[in-house]
Amino acid sequence: MKYKEKMKELDIQDALEYTERIINTVHDPLIILFEDLKVAVASRSFYQFFKVTAKETEEEFIYELGNRQWDIPRLRHLLEDILPKHTSFDNFEIEHDFPDIGKRTMLLNACRIYLKTNRTKLIILTIKDISECKEADELRAKLTELEDKLKNTHHI
Repeated sequence: MKYKEKMKELDIQDALEYTERIINTVHDPLIILFEDLKVAVASRSFYQFFKVTAKETEEEFIYELGNRQWDIPRLRHLLEDILPKHTSFDNFEIEHDFPDIGKRTMLLNACRIYLKTNRTKLIILTIKDISECKEADELRAKLTELEDKLKNTHHI
């Protein structure tokens, strides 16, 4: 192998390691998809949060993950209709009941990127679980409603 080829190979390995380390420092689950919506890689937080492994995730269609638990109509709409027309989307809320982790409300953010060196199109998808915030908001609304009812019964 020629010296230049060896250096390019080392550069690619360094870039992959660098990227993987960045991905794994992100607290919110993050997943990178190829253009065909197969998983390229996911963050450690994705694997931990959704209770899946890299082996059962990487190179699989996103909709097939975890016994098709990611086959969510709203997610399909975002990835297949919205994202092709725009380079990104922010704070799209979806609610879904996952078999292993229960009902979750999540904010999704995504952007498309194009790697010129190998002409690869990728989608970076981040997921923020806002389930507890939503539950707290619902409780506050119910408390306010109860307080209003109590006030109205005392005025009669």
